[in-house]
Amino acid sequence: MDLLQKSQNLLGAITAAVILMSASLAGAQTPVTYTEHGKALFQVKVPDFWSVRVGGPRTLSPSDDEDTRNVSRVLGMQPEAADNIWVGFIVPDGVRNLEEGADYVRDIGPQLLGEAEVTKREVRRIGGRTAHSITGKGRRNGKGVQFTALLIDLPGPRVAFSVTVLQDGFDPDLLGGINSIYSSFRVAQ
Repeated sequence: MDLLQKSQNLLGAITAAVILMSASLAGAQTPVTYTEHGKALFQVKVPDFWSVRVGGPRTLSPSDDEDTRNVSRVLGMQPEAADNIWVGFIVPDGVRNLEEGADYVRDIGPQLLGEAEVTKREVRRIGGRTAHSITGKGRRNGKGVQFTALLIDLPGPRVAFSVTVLQDGFDPDLLGGINSIYSSFRVAQ
């Protein structure tokens, strides 16, 4: 084998290795665990080039209401390339099952969206768990949005609530990232 042939073989091997490494890195995701009082409840994987924001438990008082509301830790995710897509998770205090979760959604829905119109309801499986899905459209901050709200049954007397908000004009190519988040949902062991 002459030097030219050896160089071509080496170059081919290096090229193949780079392609394989790039392919494996392209699918890389970062696991994020939702915890409460030091106990892991569930985990999702956040796609590359998505930002994660976590807010701790707090008490809020809406400006037009004197009643306060305890808000659990919020795990929010958004693609870095778009500010018109948001995915969030919360495990509401005191919500013990899917029926109570439905009451919770009815209670907070008006705070999340205006002019909400439900277009579809279905029971699904998320991470092997029973989930109730509500899809629809409405307005947020004066702009049209599509939404999907999910209630996911957790072990014991707990429910995870998740919402995806897609503002009008969102890039449909980013839906794959949203789907990968929900596909990665796993209850903590």
